[in-house]
Amino acid sequence: MKLQAARVLGVFLLLMCAFAIKGSLVAPPSASAQIAAGQFDTFRALARLQRILGDQRPHSVDTGANDAVRERLVAELRAIGLTPQVREADDCQASPRHRTVSCSHVRNVVASIGPATGRRLLLNAHYDSSPAGPGASDDGIGIATLLEVAAVLKVQPPARPVTFLFNEGEEFGLNGAGAFAAQDPLASSVDALINIEARGVSGPATMFETNVPNGPAIIAYAQSSQRPNANSIATDMATLIPNTTDVEVFKARGWKTLSYAIIGNETRYHTSGDTVEALNRASLFQMGSEVLAATRVMARADPDADGGRMVFTDIAGRLFVALPLQVSLSALGVLAIAALAVSWKIGALKRPLATVVLAWVAGVALAVLVGWLFGLIRPGAFWRASPLLPYLTIYAVVLTAQMAVLARMTGGIKRHRLRAATWLLTLVLGCVATIVLPGASIFFIAAPAVAIGGLLANRKTPQVATMLFWLAAAIQLLMFSQLLAMLELLLVDGPLWAVAPLAGLAALPFLIEVTDAVDRWILSAVGVIAGAVVLGAMLVPRTTAERPGRLTLDYLRDDVAARRQWSVSNGLAPLPDGWSRFGRWKQSTLRNSTAKRWLAPAPTIDLPAPRIAVLSSVAQGRKRTVRLSIDPAGADTVGLRFAKDVPVLAMGIAGQARAIPASAGKGTIMLRCSGRSCGRMVFEVRLGTAKPVVADLIRTRYAMVPQGKPLIDARPSSHIPQYLPDSSVRIVPARL
Repeated sequence: MKLQAARVLGVFLLLMCAFAIKGSLVAPPSASAQIAAGQFDTFRALARLQRILGDQRPHSVDTGANDAVRERLVAELRAIGLTPQVREADDCQASPRHRTVSCSHVRNVVASIGPATGRRLLLNAHYDSSPAGPGASDDGIGIATLLEVAAVLKVQPPARPVTFLFNEGEEFGLNGAGAFAAQDPLASSVDALINIEARGVSGPATMFETNVPNGPAIIAYAQSSQRPNANSIATDMATLIPNTTDVEVFKARGWKTLSYAIIGNETRYHTSGDTVEALNRASLFQMGSEVLAATRVMARADPDADGGRMVFTDIAGRLFVALPLQVSLSALGVLAIAALAVSWKIGALKRPLATVVLAWVAGVALAVLVGWLFGLIRPGAFWRASPLLPYLTIYAVVLTAQMAVLARMTGGIKRHRLRAATWLLTLVLGCVATIVLPGASIFFIAAPAVAIGGLLANRKTPQVATMLFWLAAAIQLLMFSQLLAMLELLLVDGPLWAVAPLAGLAALPFLIEVTDAVDRWILSAVGVIAGAVVLGAMLVPRTTAERPGRLTLDYLRDDVAARRQWSVSNGLAPLPDGWSRFGRWKQSTLRNSTAKRWLAPAPTIDLPAPRIAVLSSVAQGRKRTVRLSIDPAGADTVGLRFAKDVPVLAMGIAGQARAIPASAGKGTIMLRCSGRSCGRMVFEVRLGTAKPVVADLIRTRYAMVPQGKPLIDARPSSHIPQYLPDSSVRIVPARL
């Protein structure tokens, strides 16, 4: 009996250890100080980046700070031996995810290596930063990588043209990429693209975005990658999440595309903490090495290999596997039918299947409940600074709930029936996931195939069957643990329980193998361990020196609603102690916004008011085109916001009016301009009505009013603004 108990606890602890160390599966390799000729030199790349960023101040689009960065970037390119050119343009782009059209004046830096003519490979990164930080990772990692790749190619020229695009204006609307695609003469000769981005300062260099169909791109990735980190779930998700990259602009061109990013420690993303010192050297080394290798493959003069759509994944960064989508879907279908047939034949479709389904559901449900309780006890994403224990809590409660259900319900059920039901459930859920994310299909082939082999072998060679079941469980745990590691990096703001469905599937095959030995004493022991992990998660610090907390302050003067408010954006975490002296704070939303924040009444403070001048208004039946100029009144960003029911058909700079994509939803509509050139631009708004409309004219200055200094002084040193700096905003009505 003691041996049986040890076996159960051993499996529980094995699974918890696997979940705890899974990050090692995606860890980037360490940078080496010994670099051979033709390899990526991390430290030389960092030195260039340090010189380019200078004093590491924020440098957003069309600002004097960005002019200084661009001058230093051009100097570095010339030092390498290239002849860079600066291309100026006005550009507007419509967001595919939001009803926003963003405009700015951009100055792209372009340099080429190799033959003067021919189909060319484009390497792209943006050199502007968020106004909240210096952007050493976003997108300094791209700038450093492109410069080092250019230095290597200068010595070893490629067989066809390679163009390096350092674009301006990505952060506020992908304007640099848009200007290149629409106005640069080199764009017409491009047929392949490597893009570099960041949403953090550490973690693996993940290839997360491709063109569709992706066959030639994935073949190039497979040929080049030495330390792969890529899977087709990530590339499918890239089309669904609200974040966009420059690739969004280039998609329509049909270029063969590989897009890379790092996403570790998002707490420094778009903050003053995104510095050269914080940029992980191993992440830069992997990014640079992978991009250099991909550049060499994609810059060959050889014609592209054929290939439709492929699904793919790496295995622990050591092996890369890719299959045609149709092959993967067919294999998944065959395995699902085989599992169903075997389950029906051995009588696993009723009570055994109901038992494993209930165990999986119970694990997910308890994880959701614990996540909800966490939110009540510790509001806000308290785990951002110390995510390990909170996520281990989710894994512990999933395992505990599954073990409890299995111990209660599996009495009298033969193990081979539970095995069949478990793998049938896995395949059914795999089929469901594949409907939403076709790239998921590759994750439900290897382990189920081994398990079905075990089901077929069980009658004649039960010992071999048992070995196959343990092997299948190990394969699934390896593949799913790697996915969980990436999910944790991606879901920095949660919800914590989002990892539970996948973790439950990873654990079930192991628990089935020991369920007959689970008794109340073992469940009590597991419960105590889970409780200890829960308690530990409740005590983790909200902030650390490496992972600061988010707290952005704004002064809002809304003349339309006659409101003056202090605003705090911090993920609705509790406000710092003593902040009640600044007013009566409440969680609420601003007018025409859905994002909750902390708000308190503020005094009326004199801020410059933006103004519009209607230059022309031409009606054609029930439609009308309005041309206007905006006096930003010293704003860093100015916007014209329409209510969601106003029939706006298109907006932008005159001659560049962009239609609102149907995929952008049904929220408010915004025409936004960033930088010092907005005051000279002529804008165009096309309306689906001949009647006058009223909009909000919004002036944003990235500086707090002097009256807000006490709040800034009271902000804990462990917290910093994120996404945008502290700001002063004035909203006035505008009639068109």
